[in-house]
Amino acid sequence: MNNRREFIKQTGAIALAAFSPSLAIGTEQRLLPTRLIPGTDEAMPIIGLGNSSSFRADDLSVAGNLIDIFLEHGGRYIDVGGSSAFSVGKLGQEKDAADKLFLGNYVDPKEDSAMRNDVVTIAKAQGKAALDLIHTRNTGAYRTQIDKYRALRDEGLVRFIGIARSGQQAFDSIAGLVESGLVDFIQVNYSLVEPVAAERLLPLAKDKGVAVTINRPFQNGNFFSLIRDHELPEWAAEFDCESWAQFSLKFILANSAVNCVLTETANPKHAVDNLGAGFGRLPDESEQQKMLEHIRNLI
Repeated sequence: MNNRREFIKQTGAIALAAFSPSLAIGTEQRLLPTRLIPGTDEAMPIIGLGNSSSFRADDLSVAGNLIDIFLEHGGRYIDVGGSSAFSVGKLGQEKDAADKLFLGNYVDPKEDSAMRNDVVTIAKAQGKAALDLIHTRNTGAYRTQIDKYRALRDEGLVRFIGIARSGQQAFDSIAGLVESGLVDFIQVNYSLVEPVAAERLLPLAKDKGVAVTINRPFQNGNFFSLIRDHELPEWAAEFDCESWAQFSLKFILANSAVNCVLTETANPKHAVDNLGAGFGRLPDESEQQKMLEHIRNLI
């Protein structure tokens, strides 16, 4: 089995399409399926990019290659934080793709003018009239300072606001924000290894019309340690699954509350493999349960 952390710096997007034939029909590239952002007529492709190490390290060659692959297959959402907001923003403008990309930014609550200055500075770097999304990991401060986030949205400086966290311990706080109508987006962890969000939080978000993005689809790589030396079950082919990465991603995408799952990699081959999960059939409820049981038997 290939090590998914193996780093490949230079591979062309066309060659990568050949690496995964499911992403192409003849010479025509297939575009990712989309789901509507609740309460809007705006479509979101179901596979996104997390905050890749190539973005954080300002490795523009690798980052640019990843973004080219992503855009070629209709990708939009990229999660950016810290310096990534600027490196990805720069690449988006250089590729004349600023309006195509939907960037999830991080802006923590602070003094009003400082928050506004941060937003304006990032928007300029990303070539946007308004930031697509700003969120914070601080659920408590977000609730107490919600007026600042709403003001930025009401002034047209940002389009959506919300919370991004991982860890089951934050689910109750996030659920409270969802129930109170304080978020447009939530980003949480959900996967075969961490399925708890499906019990209450994801159904609640769907019921309240809140968009959901998913982080940690591979539990920061632990998923691959778990399945190392195990063959992908033959029955995975029944829902068009070609790899262990797709096995995890298809399970996540089978939940209708999920708008987009964020895949984080600096490896172009893995990026193509991840994108492949967006195509073909998704597992039904009985198949999802079978997937869960299969993984639990490996633990």
